[in-house]
Amino acid sequence: MKKFIFVVNAIELIARLLAGESIEGKLYIDKDTHVLTFKAWNRTAPKNSKYRKTGDTDFGSLWKSDRHLLWREKLPLSMGLDRMLTAMEADKNQAQKSVVDEYIFDGV
Repeated sequence: MKKFIFVVNAIELIARLLAGESIEGKLYIDKDTHVLTFKAWNRTAPKNSKYRKTGDTDFGSLWKSDRHLLWREKLPLSMGLDRMLTAMEADKNQAQKSVVDEYIFDGV
């Protein structure tokens, strides 16, 4: 048994198939025409974040984008609570200095 499928934007889909891309979409029966129809999803690729590294701390790094400031740390659990809190405080001070330096350099 053969079934015919109506394809929305067939020329664009054929070009994408010839380029070797896969096509995702939905297959449904049209309510008006009662024809089996395939409609491709036009998904855009996710954009890469534009974070740039502005500074390093002893246990982490500081990143900046147009809208956000990102500060990440990795502390080993074997340090113990007292040493971890001291290291976090020192890293916080280093990150603050890095933010101030970045602000001064951008303003000049």
